[in-house]
Amino acid sequence: MIRTEHSRLISFLIGSSGYLVPRPFNEDVLISKTMHPYLLGKRNIYYFYNLEKSLYGIRATLEVLKNIISAEGKILFVSDSPLLKICISHESNISYIKWKRSYLAKSKDADLVVLSNIEKENLVEAHRKCLLLVGVGSPTMSKVSYPFNLNIESPLLSSWFFSLIYMTCVRSNRMKSKKKRRVFSSLLGRGRLKEGQKVSKSFFNSREGSNNN
Repeated sequence: MIRTEHSRLISFLIGSSGYLVPRPFNEDVLISKTMHPYLLGKRNIYYFYNLEKSLYGIRATLEVLKNIISAEGKILFVSDSPLLKICISHESNISYIKWKRSYLAKSKDADLVVLSNIEKENLVEAHRKCLLLVGVGSPTMSKVSYPFNLNIESPLLSSWFFSLIYMTCVRSNRMKSKKKRRVFSSLLGRGRLKEGQKVSKSFFNSREGSNNN
């Protein structure tokens, strides 16, 4: 394999069969032509992801998740995995549903929807609502803003995926709490109080107290 910046990660994904495109349970869902630029080819009944191209979509997905959580936006996960529900259960701005027909159409609007169970019906519902989509193992790139092209049907990669989501949530919340601590409100609006300002203010108060005495 050609050595790249991410060669270790790619080796891990190859060893975990991450290159296999998940075969849809519904035979009506076919691999779209929009997927072809993200594939290396096909052997027998299996298609194969181009893992180097997949890394760009994975990185972009984690980045947009981080940004939306930091901005306290709404995220909806559509999945049948109980482990994913456990990973995000502590997040007030993240919702989880098991997809059934019309559930997505009736759900509240979200800033980002993560589809980890891709079917023709839920793609149609998401497109009708013009939702910003992350497609995990999607058979199409049509209107999928952030492709997470990986075979998470592999138990090892499934755990890795849930860990990525969990750690992204944790780091985003830390960033959010740091921003709140740094920002203070005043009559003049918001500002940042530096350590030097704290020292000079306390020094000024002590001088003023001694002059009054």
